Amino acid sequence: MIIEYTHPKLNEEIRAPSGSYLPREEHTLSYDGREILYFAGLMVIETSCCGIGSWDYIQVPGFLVERGETNDRNNLTVSKVDTIQNENDRKAIYKLLEKEHPGARIEIW
Repeated sequence: MIIEYTHPKLNEEIRAPSGSYLPREEHTLSYDGREILYFAGLMVIETSCCGIGSWDYIQVPGFLVERGETNDRNNLTVSKVDTIQNENDRKAIYKLLEKEHPGARIEIW
């Protein structure tokens, strides 16, 4: 499914009810003739009733269909991505990212 994806501002903390996350890097990864768009960052839980902690994360919106230009009202880039529906592709991409970013929690859309 092709969606419009708004890129986060890098190195700008985003607050959440129990902590924050910090997108640090934007990358693409070649896979089966296509480019995968993904972001690496840090998630912090600091005000949860269940404890505190932090970890690296990888967020994969999907295959890059069309890289956008900075054009939304918040001066952010909006690209078109194709979410990754095929389970075999998801598993293979997970393994590639796990090698590149050991220990990070990986979320594939």
